[in-house]
Amino acid sequence: MNNTKVSSVKSPRYEIRIAGAGGQGIILAGIMLAEAGIVQDLYVAQSQSYGPETRGGNSISEVVLSNTEIDFPQSTELDMLIALTQVACDRNLPDMKEDGLVIVDSEAVQRVLWDKSLSIPFGEIARKVGEERAINVAALGSLVPFCPLIDRQALVKAIANRLPSAKLEANLQAFDKALNFARRLKGRLKSAGTTEEFEI
Repeated sequence: MNNTKVSSVKSPRYEIRIAGAGGQGIILAGIMLAEAGIVQDLYVAQSQSYGPETRGGNSISEVVLSNTEIDFPQSTELDMLIALTQVACDRNLPDMKEDGLVIVDSEAVQRVLWDKSLSIPFGEIARKVGEERAINVAALGSLVPFCPLIDRQALVKAIANRLPSAKLEANLQAFDKALNFARRLKGRLKSAGTTEEFEI
């Protein structure tokens, strides 16, 4: 019964973790997500951790969103994990809520030992818009159809506030492509390898 309550739109608390490697913009993605929550007048807690390596090390950004005051600022059970590497996926699965959703980059993650999962080609989406570093913004787009507390408009505003104007258009293209890709996969959550079925 607790899981049913937490996953409903009226849930007071929603936990998201974005995980990957250094250099993928994981920390910035978490900050933008947190700021989108602030735009929507939510209570927000954001934390981050990363390995000693500037690039290639493990990187995690965690955001707790709530429509009531947050009594504990770190995750207890993840409603959503977005993993951009295989290591990030494997290491963070133990922290998932029983009915939580895992979204992975199909190019980097071949094995997802979780029933409720989606595989989306974030890297390919970023390359197709001409901005490889937009992988983190594409990842943010994928969560919009599933997170009950965050909407597209708030995230777009947060992204625009953080990115230089020269990079904004390509990043928003990646954001919307991933959002639409995720929307088309919604309702088919037990199929993790469906990236070939839709054009980007």
